[in-house]
Amino acid sequence: MEELIRLDPRACLIADLYLRRFESRRSEVLPAGIRLKLVEAGNHAQGCIFRDGARLQTPALEEAIDRISRGIPGFFIGRYDLRYSDEEELRAGRGFLILELNGAAAEATSIYDARTPLRQAYATLFRQWDLVFIIGAANRARGHATDSVFTVLRAWRRARASIRTYPPSD
Repeated sequence: MEELIRLDPRACLIADLYLRRFESRRSEVLPAGIRLKLVEAGNHAQGCIFRDGARLQTPALEEAIDRISRGIPGFFIGRYDLRYSDEEELRAGRGFLILELNGAAAEATSIYDARTPLRQAYATLFRQWDLVFIIGAANRARGHATDSVFTVLRAWRRARASIRTYPPSD
């Protein structure tokens, strides 16, 4: 396994992390055709490969996500991280788990797909922030008060202090 990890163009970049994780299996020879999942939950720190999932988008899936979103008071825009095992079920708006719901500042992970052109990635980000500001303006027009800069700064400091207490994400 160590040799496979070190020879892989992506895994080799964080080989020490993987080799610590699989210390007891370093010398193991995997049978032909057998795959080993190096990471359970994807993130940048663990070498996740992001892919644009637009091909999975359907009206049924949009309706399911919209129904869930409407059930969350004060939620207007964000990104869901989903897990599914069957693409057809997902397309039908069924058979998925929500791993995480990220707020307005969470960028679309499709921009990290290596096949996404830089211009398209920036267009996605600009569209996202355009929507965030449109939603904010609509909420202000409905009478919602905005937080002061000092309120936002205090919340940011509390979040930073809290994050320092989290266990490391190896």
